[in-house]
Amino acid sequence: MHAPDNAVAVIGVALRVPGAADPDTFWADVVRGHVALPGVLADGTLGVGGIDRVDRFDAELFGMSPTQAAVTDPQQRIITEVAWQALEDAGVDTERDPGRVGVFLGCGDSGYRHRYVDADPTLVRAAGRQQISLGNDKDYLATSLAFRLGLTGPALTVQTACSTSLVAVHVALRSLLTYECDLAIAGGVTVQLPPGAGYTYQEGDVLSPDGCCRPFTRGSRGTVPASGAGVVVLRRAEEAGRGARAVLLGSAVNNDGADRMSLVAPSPRGQAAVLEEALAVAGRKPADIGFIETHGTATELGDQVELAALAQAYGDAAEPCALGAVKAGIGHTDTAAGVVGLIKAVLAVQHGVIPPVPAQPGDGPDAPLGADRFHLPREAMPWPGGRTRYAAVSSFGLGGTNAHVILAEPAVAAGPPKPPEDRPGRGLAVLSAASPQALERTAAGLAAAVREGTRPVHDVLGTLWHGRRRLPYRWACPVEAADEASARAALADALESASARAKAVPEPTVAVLLPGQGVPLAGTGRALLAADEDFAREWAGTRALVRACGGPDLEGCWTWPDDDPRWLRTDVVQPLLFSVELALLHGLRRHGVTPSVLLGHSVGELVAATWAGVFSEADGARAVVERGRLMSRAPAGVMAAVLTGENTARELAAGLPVDVCAVNAPDTVVLGGAAEHLAEVERRCAAAGVKVRRLATAHAFHSRFMAEAAEAFTDVVGTLALHAPREVVLSNVTGAPLDAAQATDPAYWGRQLRATVRFAEGVEVLLDAAPHVVLEAGPGRTFASQLRRATRGAEHRPVIAELLGDGKRDEATVHLAALGAAWTAGCATDDLVAPPAAPARVPGYAFADTRHWPAAGPDGTPARDAAGTAARGAASPGAPEAVAGRSGQEEPGAGDASEGTQTRSLLAALWQESFGGPAIRPQDNFFELGGTSLQAAQLISVVNDQLLVEVRLQDLYEHSTFGDFAARVEEILDERDDAELLALLAEIEGQGEGEGQA
Repeated sequence: MHAPDNAVAVIGVALRVPGAADPDTFWADVVRGHVALPGVLADGTLGVGGIDRVDRFDAELFGMSPTQAAVTDPQQRIITEVAWQALEDAGVDTERDPGRVGVFLGCGDSGYRHRYVDADPTLVRAAGRQQISLGNDKDYLATSLAFRLGLTGPALTVQTACSTSLVAVHVALRSLLTYECDLAIAGGVTVQLPPGAGYTYQEGDVLSPDGCCRPFTRGSRGTVPASGAGVVVLRRAEEAGRGARAVLLGSAVNNDGADRMSLVAPSPRGQAAVLEEALAVAGRKPADIGFIETHGTATELGDQVELAALAQAYGDAAEPCALGAVKAGIGHTDTAAGVVGLIKAVLAVQHGVIPPVPAQPGDGPDAPLGADRFHLPREAMPWPGGRTRYAAVSSFGLGGTNAHVILAEPAVAAGPPKPPEDRPGRGLAVLSAASPQALERTAAGLAAAVREGTRPVHDVLGTLWHGRRRLPYRWACPVEAADEASARAALADALESASARAKAVPEPTVAVLLPGQGVPLAGTGRALLAADEDFAREWAGTRALVRACGGPDLEGCWTWPDDDPRWLRTDVVQPLLFSVELALLHGLRRHGVTPSVLLGHSVGELVAATWAGVFSEADGARAVVERGRLMSRAPAGVMAAVLTGENTARELAAGLPVDVCAVNAPDTVVLGGAAEHLAEVERRCAAAGVKVRRLATAHAFHSRFMAEAAEAFTDVVGTLALHAPREVVLSNVTGAPLDAAQATDPAYWGRQLRATVRFAEGVEVLLDAAPHVVLEAGPGRTFASQLRRATRGAEHRPVIAELLGDGKRDEATVHLAALGAAWTAGCATDDLVAPPAAPARVPGYAFADTRHWPAAGPDGTPARDAAGTAARGAASPGAPEAVAGRSGQEEPGAGDASEGTQTRSLLAALWQESFGGPAIRPQDNFFELGGTSLQAAQLISVVNDQLLVEVRLQDLYEHSTFGDFAARVEEILDERDDAELLALLAEIEGQGEGEGQA
C-alpha cells in the first residue's frame, strides 16, 4: 500500500489495562480471548478492572519530589510513565529529535484529591493548595507531561467523556498535518478509585449486573468500569521510515446534537455521519474495511444504536467485515477506551490477524449485527490475503461527541530487512538511568529479552543509542562477536553484569595522556584503520604532514614486523608517535570529546603543544621530525626502568655517570647512560632486591648524551612561530601547566629534550584538577594503568580508558570502549552506533517500585510495600516506602536540646515535609533537591506561621542550602523583639475573650 500524502504513521504504542502493562502481553491476551475482569468479588460486589502501579511512581526519573508525587493524581503519574514507554516503543528520544512534539491527552475524574490528599492535613500543609491543583486539575494533564519531558509543541487537554482519547488522536492528526508539530503523543487515562473495590448493580444502570461485559450478545445489560491508560506516538507517514506499526488514513469527529432522547442518549444518525465522514477523509470505500473495532459497551441501547450506524455506513458492501470489542476482555476504560481500541486495531493490521471477541460463560446468542457482511469472530483468524489490511475504530462519548478513525497496515513493513551476511560483529551497547538501581533493573530485563529474542543485535544496539533518553547514570560496553548468535549471547552476558559507578555531568573535563618512546608499536593502528574510515583518513593526513617536512615515509608502518630495525630508530619512531597521536586527537574531536588538559611524555608533550596551538600542525610535525633526527645522532646509550623511588634510584646510581631520565611514577624511575654503567646499576639493584627492566631503546634519552641535540633543537624551534597554549599542557620539565612564556621560548623546548621527564609530578597535577575522564591517546596502556593505581580508593575516581590498548584485545574494540566510557561520564559523543534499520521493540526503562500516596493506602489502610510488610509511619508524608539515606547522613536536630537546636529540628521537619524522601542534611540545596518557586513560597509561609517570623523568599534564594537557611532564620529570630510580639499576642487573646463574653 502506498500511503497518501495526508497519512500519519503510528510509530509507538504503550498501554496499561487490566491484565496487561505492555503491548505484547495485551495482544497475546486479545488473540487468545482472555478476559481480565475480576467478576464477582469475595464480598459479593462486582469487580472493577484494575491496573498495575496505581500507587507507584518513578518520581526520581521525572524530577518530582516524593511529596510532590504524593499529591499528584495517579492519572497524571500513570500517563507520564505510559507516554515514556510509548516513546521508547517508537525509538524516539525527544531531546535529540529535531522536531516539535505535541501532547494531546485526556483523563477521567478520579476523586484522588478529595478522597486522599485533602484528608491529609500534613500533606496539604507541605505541598500547598496551588501545587495540589497543578497535580490534580485536568487543565494541567497535557502541560505537565510537556514539562516533564521537555516537549515544545502544542499541549492540549481534551475532554469528551468516553471518546476523549480517540478525539485526542484526531486533534493530534490535525496538528501534524498542519505542521504545528512534527511528532505527537496522544491518548488518555482513567483510574477507578479506590483500587480493588467493587460496585453494586442497580436496576436500570449502565453497569453490568454480573461483572461481565458482553458486547453484541442477546441479553447483554451493561458494561464494567475499568482503569486503563493508552498512548500512541504519531509522525507524518513520509517521515516515519521503517518504524511504523500502522498508518492512520483519516479521522472525523462530530456531535449528536439534539437528535436524541437526552444528553446521555446516543444517536444512530450522528454516529453514522461520523463514520461516513472518516471514510471520505481517508479516501476509502466501505468494502475496503475488513475489521472495525467498535465502541461496544454491551449496554442494550448503546449496542443497538451502534449496529444501526454501522449498517448505514458500512453495511451495503459484500466483502466480509469483522467487528471487535475490546471492552469484553478488559472493561470500559472510559477516557482511555478509544485509544486502547485504536492500539488493538493497530496491532491487528500490523500482525495480520483478526482478533476475537471473547466468549464468556453466560453469553446469550450473538445479536443481529445489522448487515450480512458483519461477523463477530470468537477465535482469532488470519486476515484474508490478497488485499491491503484496512481497519476502523469508533469511540462515542457520553454527551454525544463521536470519533472514528481509518487505518491500514504500514506502507513499509515495520520489521527490518535481513542483515547482510558480512555485517561487522562489533558494536557498542549503552544504557542510562536516573539511578544505579534503575540501570541494573533495566539491564536485567533487557538481558533476558535479548537472550530469548530474535531481533538483530545491530537493531538493538542502534535503538539503545538513538532511541532512548540519555540519563545521568550510564553504562557502555562493546560487543564483539563473529556471528549473530554469538553477538546475542555476548550482549546478554554484558547486560547481566551492567552497573553504573558515577553520575554523568553535563560538561565533563577530559584529560589526555600522550605516551612517548618506549611503548610497543608493532601493529599499532592496524585494526582501527580497518574499522574506522574516518580515522584512516585522519592518520593519512598526519602522516602526510610528517612526509611534507622531510620526515620518514610511514606508509604501511602498521604492517612492519616486530623485529623491524626501524622500531629502534628515533628519527622514525618519534614522527610515527606524533602522527598517530595527533590523528587520535582529531578522532576525539570528531566524536565530540574535547580534551582540556593534556599530559604528554617526552615527544608526547610536543603532540600536546601542537594540539593546544603552540605549534601549527605543520610546524609541530617539523619540530618532531627534527627532534627525532637530532636525538638519533646522539651517542649510543641504554635506559632501564627501576621500580623504586627517585631518591633510592639516585643512591643506586651514585658515583656512576648515569642520569635520571624520567620519573614516571612515585615507584618507577628511568635511568640512562652508557651500557656498562647501566649494567652496574642493574647489579646493584639485584643485590638490593630492587626490580629493574631494560628498555628497548638505542639511546639514553633525557640524559647528558642529549646535550648537543638539545642545543641544536633550540635553534630549530627558534625558526618556528610559537603561541600561548589554548588548552592546559602539563610540562615535563616542571610538572606544572605550561605557561605562555615557556611555550613561546625556544630554549624551553631545548631543555625539555634534555631534562628529566617529571611525568609523576604532572600526573599529580592532573589528578588535582579532578578530571572526569582520562584517555591514553597512543599505543599501550602503561600510563592509564598507572592512573588506575593512583586513584584506587580515592574519593574522586575519573573514568580511565585507552584509545588503542596494548594489542591483547582487538584495537577497534578497545577504541570503541574508550569512547563509550567517555560517554558514560557525560561527553557528548556522537555517531558511535549506526541507526537501527527499524526500532527494536525490546523492554524499556524499569520504573522504580516506589509508593507515593498520602498516609493511608489507596484502600484507606496503611500502605504495604512489595514484600507485603506495613510501610513506615508518617515521619515524612508522601515519602517512598524505602528511600536510601544520603551518604554522610547528619541529623540536623542531633545534640543538646537548646533553643537553636529546637529551631533547626523544626526547620528540618518542615523541609522534610516539603520534599519527602531521606532526612535533610545541612548541605542539601533546596533547588538541587528539585524545589520550585511554588514550593518555596509554601515553605516560607509555613516557616513564618510556625516560628512567628518574617522570613522572605529572598532569604531562601540567597541561602539555599538547609544549613545556610537555618542560620539565616536564627539570625532573624535573634533580631525579633519578643516583648513586642508577646504584647501583641496578649492583645489578640484579650480581644478573643471579650468577644466570647459578648
